[in-house]
Amino acid sequence: MGERWQPDLSSAPSLPPVLAHVLAEVRRFAAASREADTGRPADLGRAISDAAARLGVELSSFERDEVLAHLESDERPFGVLQPLIDDARVSDIIVSGFSKVSVQQSRRSLRTQVRFPDQRSYEAFVERLLLKAGASYSTRQPIADGMASSLVRVHAVHRSLCEDGPYLTIRINRFTSVSVDDLAASGLAPRPVLAYLAGVVGIGRTVLVVGEVGTGKTTLARALASGIPHEESVLVIEDTPEIRLDHPHVRYISTREENIEGEGRVSPAQCIRAGMRMAMNRIIFGEIRDAEAAEAFVDVCASGHSGISTLHARSAADAVTRLELFLARAQRSADRGVLGSQVATAVQAVVVVDVCKATGMRRIMEVRELGPVADGILRHRDIFSYRPSHGAPSWAVAGRVSAHREQLEREPHRFSFQGLPERLFLDDRVAYREAAMSLRREAAQG
Repeated sequence: MGERWQPDLSSAPSLPPVLAHVLAEVRRFAAASREADTGRPADLGRAISDAAARLGVELSSFERDEVLAHLESDERPFGVLQPLIDDARVSDIIVSGFSKVSVQQSRRSLRTQVRFPDQRSYEAFVERLLLKAGASYSTRQPIADGMASSLVRVHAVHRSLCEDGPYLTIRINRFTSVSVDDLAASGLAPRPVLAYLAGVVGIGRTVLVVGEVGTGKTTLARALASGIPHEESVLVIEDTPEIRLDHPHVRYISTREENIEGEGRVSPAQCIRAGMRMAMNRIIFGEIRDAEAAEAFVDVCASGHSGISTLHARSAADAVTRLELFLARAQRSADRGVLGSQVATAVQAVVVVDVCKATGMRRIMEVRELGPVADGILRHRDIFSYRPSHGAPSWAVAGRVSAHREQLEREPHRFSFQGLPERLFLDDRVAYREAAMSLRREAAQG
């Protein structure tokens, strides 16, 4: 038995077949009423009684309440999953069957007691959610992605590819808008670390945000992008629209998968190349996933358009290696020194985010500057690194020699290594809040 999500979230158990039929009849009647523009019956209790009578079923008060609970959950945008959506601790909801609902908190998967009334209700919910996200799936196109709202990303895998399924994964972005100050207040890193990254973006350098799934890469990318000067033109390219900026000169392009006829695909590389003809100064690219996208992003940034992108990797060194491997697949005749030179020309800083195993909190783990290439090897320069001290989160100022120091110290960025101590800690209020949270977690687990 795995660890369970606490506190228990109440949900009606799977309905017996008779009650499931009554529930389906009420829903069918309500849908017909809406189509006839008569509105949904105001008295749900009466609607349940009428549906039971039509089916020749007599319900007890308890059974009527069970059906009513499910009907009332229909009025919430995410049905029985709404309590999980509303819980600020939940980053992802993972559903692998009508009675198998888990959540992720700090990249830990926990089972819940939430469940759908039956398989048919669950499959209908997935289809409604995809419709809301402007997507659909079928046996011919069994995987679908979309945004059900500006903060909720939906990924679904059709039952034809699963043992049970369908599989549904919901990613919840808890920030409607986010700045580096917000991230400092959340404990991602001390203000000087975030100020350095904001300064690097401000002076027009390219930053690669690296981490595993659910570590906050997109959130950090959004915060850094929010500091792009307002006189510059920004282009955002993503497969699923998640990054939204409060910027006067921002445009958005979405990639597109092929249709069921195998046509209509618009690749990340096509979007990036289109961006080079759109008079943009900055490019924000959602995620580098393949060789084609990596080559296009490196090419556009090396040509003078600075940007921000994300990449799945566990460290800055792994990220550089992965970029070089992508480029090697796209440029089979190039040697490693040439590939490293391309990476160094395009990307100036790498920042790694992960979840601290000791505290369960998202942290910036390392910040490195890249370049130059010497003796065929791409050099790295450590700037900050996460090094807990006696259980307390702290960051070492690993290097004070930055290739961008002169520009960073000019107006309006004003970032300077001068005066920084050897170790940086969180603000007292943030540290106190985290200590209290840690004590509550230990008490709940004990």
